[in-house]
Order: sequence, then C-alpha cells, then structure tokens
Amino acid sequence: MNGEIDGLSLDVKAEKLDQLKEIFPEFFSEGKLDFAAVKEVLGDDQLASPGHFELSWAGKGDARREIQKRTSATLVPDKAGSINFDTAENIFIEGENLEVLRTLQRSYFGKVKMIYIDPPYNTGNDSFIYPDDFAERKEEYLKRTGQTNGDGYLNKLDLFRKNSKENGQYHSVWLSMMSPRLYLARNLLRQDGVIFVSIDDNEQPNLKLLLDEIFGAENFIAQMVWSAGRKNDSTFISVSHEYILCYAKSLSTLKEKSVTWRKRKEGLDSIYKQFEKIRKTHKTDYEAATAALKEWYKNLPDSDPAKRQSHYSWVDERGIYFPDNISWPGGGGPDYEVLHPKTKKPCAVPSRGWIYSDPAKMQEVSATTASTLVPTKHMCPVSSLISPTENMKCLIASSIKTGGLRPNVFDSCLAAIISITRKTNT
Repeated sequence: MNGEIDGLSLDVKAEKLDQLKEIFPEFFSEGKLDFAAVKEVLGDDQLASPGHFELSWAGKGDARREIQKRTSATLVPDKAGSINFDTAENIFIEGENLEVLRTLQRSYFGKVKMIYIDPPYNTGNDSFIYPDDFAERKEEYLKRTGQTNGDGYLNKLDLFRKNSKENGQYHSVWLSMMSPRLYLARNLLRQDGVIFVSIDDNEQPNLKLLLDEIFGAENFIAQMVWSAGRKNDSTFISVSHEYILCYAKSLSTLKEKSVTWRKRKEGLDSIYKQFEKIRKTHKTDYEAATAALKEWYKNLPDSDPAKRQSHYSWVDERGIYFPDNISWPGGGGPDYEVLHPKTKKPCAVPSRGWIYSDPAKMQEVSATTASTLVPTKHMCPVSSLISPTENMKCLIASSIKTGGLRPNVFDSCLAAIISITRKTNT
C-alpha cells in the first residue's frame, strides 16, 4: 500500500497500480503503464475484443471517475452520543456513505470479513439521488444546500432526491450510484471476505451484472430468495419475495481454506437435554433408552422443532444417531417391513420410504450396516431459500466465524455500518 500520508483518503488508482507493478513490473515503462507490453506479455488471446460482453450505461465513465476521488474528511468521535465509549467494542458510523467508504479505505483496506448492504431498490419512489462531489468543504456545502439544521445535524430528507421511472436514465442513475460504493466496499474486504446485497425485482438483473463486473463472476456464491411479505395490491401476481446476492472477494481463497457455511439444526439442544436424562435413567440399556427417546418424540407437539429431528431416535454407546442413507430420495419410496438385525423387531419405516424397492436388499443392507452406524453430523448447508431474520443471522455468523471486522445491520454483532439506507414511504 502507498505509504505516503498526505491527509487525504487512500488513492485507489495509485494503490491498484502499485499492486499491478508488484505482479507485472514489465508492464511499466518510466512509471507509466505500457499497453504494448501488456499485449506482448499476455498475448492477443487474453485481451478483450472490441465487441466483448459488458454492462454499459449512461454515465458509467463518470461513475468510474467517482471511484478515484479522494477526501480529506475524517471520522470524529461522538462521545456524547455513545454508550460506554471507552469500553465498547462496536462502532456505529453516521455519514454520507460514499464519503465514509472513502474515509475507511486507508485504515481498513483488506481488513473486513463481511459487508451487508441494503440499498435503495429503485422502485420509482426511492429518494437517493444526490451530488457525489464533496470537493467543497463540508460546512459550506451543507449550509449552502440546506442539508443541516440549526444544530448542525443532517436534514436527510433534503439530502435525497427522487428517482422516478419517468427519468429517461432511470436505471443508469441507480447504477452510477451503486458502482463506486460497491467498488470501494470490495476494497475493504479481506481475501476470505464476503458481501451480501439485498434487492428486489426492480434492479436484480442489473445488480447481478454489476456485481459480476466488480467482484468477478467467478466469485459469485449464491442468489438467495427470502419471503418479504405478500403484496396485496398486485394486479397480476402477488410477489412475496426479495433477493440477497452473495459474492466472495476470492472464492478460491474460501475453497483453499476449506470454508463451509453450516447452521445447527433446530431442536437439537432439547433433544440432547432429554437424552442426558434418559441416559442417567437407563445407563447402558440402549434398547430401553431408544424406546424412551422415541416415546418422548411421540409426545412432542407437531410445532416443536425437535419433532422434525425425530429420526435421531437410536441410542448406543456413542450417543444418539440415525441410520443414514436408508430413505428414498425426495419421498414416495416403498413401504415394507424390515427387521432390526439385533432385536429382530420391525424397524420404523422412514417418512420418505425405504431406499431400495427390493425388501431382501434392504434387509441385507440393514444387517451389514447396523453395527457400523455412526452419528451423523448435526449441521446442514444454509439454504438458498431463507427466512428474513434468523437464517440470515445464521448465514452471517457462518461467514464471520473465523473472526474479522463485519460491517452489517445486526446490532448483536455490529462493528461498523456500511450501508446505503433504503428509504421507505412511511
């Protein structure tokens, strides 16, 4: 990183050029980038043709230049508005988000583990268009534009202007607003960092292409769908979902580190608590313990999360387990009697049916695997179909479990907020 301190935020362009010089010093001649050398070293096949695919919009060049701008603004502690200022481990930053992102570049470049952004959805009613030129000193600028009140606080309703669908560059304006912010947000991520961005149908296709361009399509992880509440004013289809797009700074780094995102299955804590009671009562009588555990499941109300894990109903010296890989994938499998190899009593038929249509084959498998059954991992992949809050918290917790800064909107683990506030019509 450029070590020169000049009182301004990080020079993003100089930083990128320094990185390129470190990797390809032969690309430079007398301190300037030599495109002829780039072509010679990499070959024509590595250079994009004039007709290559790209996301383009009116104002894209200006949006790219916005990335290069620097600021002399600094973060000022607000002790009066803070709680436990000297001991708190979390930071809440209030400010114009692009300015804040520029300010954070020098101190937090490559240090953030997770970022969550909830931007304006560009529904035609969002008020988010505002001048991004902060060359003028803050006090004069805010006073001249009426963005502060008599006490010096931001008049946020004056700061934002509506982007209506009648605007001929409706989507372009939104992309120009998002592009520099996403680019600077990416700079803050560690190599194993990830970003989550909420959106709905209005800009989802454009956001996906923009994220592909800034983060690289190869670093796309998933597009999650979550229930956002049914809209009863729809003329044709009542849309009840929104999206969260997830990208890695470097997906290859996550794979090299063997990173997996898992959530603990609901209801397991109460199952283990009940198992401890059963084990104290029946000790090494595993058949009686199994029967007691099954009876406990049977008496649970259907709404209890533990009921959904009732296949964990077998007990041996290793603890609770279930005979994995014996049910029909997707459900609707055959239903017939299979005898337990030890007790010779009929086994409970899996809710999805047995995995084999031949009873003799299933009986043979149960005889050869019963003595080697091991507890199944009590974790499952995070689903791409998620609930608005709990599973999102779980997903974020999984993505930051190895530590690191995590700008996000959940106050239980708030480190700093880097978000574009979605204004609502309330």
